Amino acid sequence: MRFPDAEITTIDLLRHGEPVGGRMLRGSTDHPLSETGWQQVTDAVMRHTVEGHLPYDAIVTSPLMRCREFALWLGEEFDLPVQVEDDLAELHLGQWEGKTHAQVFAEEGTERMSAFWYDPTTVSPPDGETIQAFDARLAEVWQQLLISPPGKHVLVVAHLFVCNGLLRQVIEQPLSRVLAMDLPYAALSRVRHERHLLGATTFVEWIGR
Repeated sequence: MRFPDAEITTIDLLRHGEPVGGRMLRGSTDHPLSETGWQQVTDAVMRHTVEGHLPYDAIVTSPLMRCREFALWLGEEFDLPVQVEDDLAELHLGQWEGKTHAQVFAEEGTERMSAFWYDPTTVSPPDGETIQAFDARLAEVWQQLLISPPGKHVLVVAHLFVCNGLLRQVIEQPLSRVLAMDLPYAALSRVRHERHLLGATTFVEWIGR
């Protein structure tokens, strides 16, 4: 706590585990977790249990299976409310959906994808969602979480681009660098929001641990 007598909301961001099918440009393609993926996210969360209890008051999840199914299971196991938030779905990758990098390179070369990873504000996947639209929908979700959180400690289960985008809301790095954090499967990050006499301030406690 940096401000005396601040009211604190803690938000943990969990990237999903490995999905069925392994690594690919999955985007909004709706694959469930593999057995390995289930183990990854279970291990990541369970290490935070204290005397058999999780510290969370509520869970907010992407609607996609690789996030939602784990969130619903976790909520049932620990008697926690689960809120499915459609705007936490992963960036829609258009014609790249469900393909590996190698498949995209074979079909269209490397130029467009290289430009996307270097600066997604200048190019989008063919028929995909723009990073500007993606950032706008995440900003709305994030502000709602800060204004009206479903508890003092909330777990958000989401995706690589989504976790990057939510952390950007705090760090405020340029939108061109929104994909800069290569968070591994089941990476867990923590954000602390303090409401105090001077207003409100949000801090990143740690990233990807």
